[in-house]
Amino acid sequence: MSAEQAARRERVTGEPRRVRPLPRHRAQSEIDEQTALGGAYVRSLMRGQLRAALTGFAVLALTVGTLPLAFRALDDDAVTWCVLGFAVYGPLALIAWWYVRTAERNERDFARLVADRPTDGRPTQGRRAE
Repeated sequence: MSAEQAARRERVTGEPRRVRPLPRHRAQSEIDEQTALGGAYVRSLMRGQLRAALTGFAVLALTVGTLPLAFRALDDDAVTWCVLGFAVYGPLALIAWWYVRTAERNERDFARLVADRPTDGRPTQGRRAE
């Protein structure tokens, strides 16, 4: 054998490896199969969304409900129209912004709860086990 043939390497290949599907998450499968635990997860999300909606409605009702008392105390038509035309929209926009932010946070927390529970005990991709 010459030195060239001894230095030459051969590559041995096998059959292509199959990619295993990602394991289904337990919480996600619980929700899909409509089990009692999955129902508890969904009720938890719905309870949080209802709590946010009722809180926003209560703040709105208190804000708008006190306007007739303020108008009666002021007893000035120009101020009444200014308040109705301009001053009401700021608090309404703040209440709407708070509600949307809270609802999205509830949904994000729910999605994180569902996504962070692998079936085989391994952490999900990109996350470390805690």
